[in-house]
Order: sequence, then C-alpha cells, then structure tokens
Amino acid sequence: MRELKTFELDEPGLPVSWRAPHGQSVTVLEGRLWLTVEGQIADMWLRPGDVVALPEGTRVWLSGESPVARFRLAESAAPLSLRRIAAIACQLARRWAERKTDAFGDCPQISA
Repeated sequence: MRELKTFELDEPGLPVSWRAPHGQSVTVLEGRLWLTVEGQIADMWLRPGDVVALPEGTRVWLSGESPVARFRLAESAAPLSLRRIAAIACQLARRWAERKTDAFGDCPQISA
C-alpha cells in the first residue's frame, strides 16, 4: 500500500525542505519545480508528469517557478529489516520506561 499526499507551493522561489523516508517519490502535477537532492551534483528542473524517486534519508529542497506549483509525494512502506526492527524495539522500550512510575509518586511519607 502507498500513501499519497498532494501539496501546492504558493510562493514562487520559496523552497520547502524535508528528509526523504524510504520509498518516497515526487510527481509534478502543475507548474515547474526546482529540485535539489543532498549529495547530488546537479539540481533538476521538473515539469508536469515528471516523477523522481528520492534516495532514502537524503535532505530534499523543492521550490516552484510559477505562482502555483503542485506536486504529489508517494510513499511506500519500508520493508522490515533487522535495523528497522531494532529501532521499533528501542522506541517501545523507551515508551515502556516512560510509563513506569512509583506507586506512591511524590506523596509525603508518614513517619511513626
């Protein structure tokens, strides 16, 4: 299953930036877009219909040339890998540790 999100850039030349997750691609719907991908030597000018697969974990900058530029981000689920399973386990352990509390909390203790 893929998740699709549609965005519209309403200020020409003002870039947006994000770090691309696994399996993300950009599809231009309207206008011309200027795409910069971290680690790549050349920038790209994209037209409606162009699709670019983004390398996982790279920083991406995207700006529109015209007053209205629309694009779609498509993202497919990452396959389960040992690294991803370990990250999920660490996140669950952290959440479990945050939920553990002392039964008495900060209540004052009564001395006999």
